[in-house]
Amino acid sequence: MMTLKQLQCFITVVKTGGFSHAADTLSLTQPTVTKAISNLEDTLGVALFDKQLMSRKRDIALTEIGALVYEQAQTVLQQVGYLEQTVTQYQHMDRGQLRLGLSPLGGELLSDAIFEFYQTHRHIELSLLEDGAESLKQALLDDTLDVCTLMQPIEEDFDCIPVCDYPIMMVAHRQHMGNTIKQVTLKSLKNASLMLFASHSSFTSMIVEECQKLGFEPNIICHTNQWQLLTTLLKKNMGVTLLPKYYTDKLDDKQLVCLPLVQPNLTWQMVMAWRKHRPLTPAMQAWLNIVQRQANNKV
Repeated sequence: MMTLKQLQCFITVVKTGGFSHAADTLSLTQPTVTKAISNLEDTLGVALFDKQLMSRKRDIALTEIGALVYEQAQTVLQQVGYLEQTVTQYQHMDRGQLRLGLSPLGGELLSDAIFEFYQTHRHIELSLLEDGAESLKQALLDDTLDVCTLMQPIEEDFDCIPVCDYPIMMVAHRQHMGNTIKQVTLKSLKNASLMLFASHSSFTSMIVEECQKLGFEPNIICHTNQWQLLTTLLKKNMGVTLLPKYYTDKLDDKQLVCLPLVQPNLTWQMVMAWRKHRPLTPAMQAWLNIVQRQANNKV
């Protein structure tokens, strides 16, 4: 079997003009270089050096096929060099990619992590996909995403690290709720006009399922992924919404009131997930480290 060492010895002999010079260049003994060339000729079944001509001229002389092999061998070793360089760049994160999937509610929460990853790993190509949980799960299984946000509980197909755990709050116009109510139950919203995030989000699916457990279908009048639109509609007293406390803490408007949701006490438990048993790339590991550190700092 032909080896890279044999090709390297062959090329070095030609470039340096002799077996002894090649041995010195490669820090090998001359018999080792000679044996490598002999094994290469045996493997290829051709003579690479014109030994008769070399004996007369006392100089390196290639056969016709030897010259062709020399040309191709240089290309092979050059490609090997490129391959090794690619691996080194990949390991040191000088190149690579991170394919990140975000749920409709996940993007805002992870904006700081995304910015930090971009700042510290500018050579990594970052692609973002915003979609519902089922699409994100399938993308992980199909290997078109590396990591994505999901809500607990997750299936056994995935590994994950926790990102956040926030209680669910109800948001409404102050005229709608008054000033005396301090908390609301999910059942008390049976006839309320609900405005929720996208219908394909796990968060919205959780709300619908909990309503069904209580024996009613929620009156959803609007689905939107637009945070600003949702806020505007709330200010117009068009309806009420349910959001994780992370988002309601950002609302600073005297027109709106945010109340804890009780009975049941629902929480938004988001995780960063990836396909189980998949080896983590350097980019994935770097991303998970940032997410975990930022999540720990918020506790």
